[in-house]
Amino acid sequence: MLKSLSAAVSGIEIDPQQGGMSLADFEWRYRVAIIFPDDSHIDASRQASLLLAQPEGLRERDMIVLEVGRSDVKALFGPEHDLNCYAIRSDLDVTDGFFAMMLVGKDGAVKFRTDEVVPASVLFELIDQMPLTQTKRSN
Repeated sequence: MLKSLSAAVSGIEIDPQQGGMSLADFEWRYRVAIIFPDDSHIDASRQASLLLAQPEGLRERDMIVLEVGRSDVKALFGPEHDLNCYAIRSDLDVTDGFFAMMLVGKDGAVKFRTDEVVPASVLFELIDQMPLTQTKRSN
């Protein structure tokens, strides 16, 4: 269970200065690719370019792409949401200033985590092997 969801259930707030949603609000609706930029932003830009170059693949797999900065969250692909960057960083235990990329499944669990830029095909292949995707494609 995501930390911010646990915190919400127990009445503890992640950051009282910033409201907004956490990743728990996406469960069973979207797979979320999350890019955490490093200080130079070079790897994050490369990763975003690789993912955004495949819009049909993203749509087909019910994906959204987010960039979670130090104090904000940008929707790079998919609908805009009022997201809490502090809750997301807490949920995923990510430190500011270092590049990371993660894939969170529709069940809210982290399915993939890396500190290297990867092609979209890596995520697509992983998603295509997930039981939920297999069920959807056989219907």
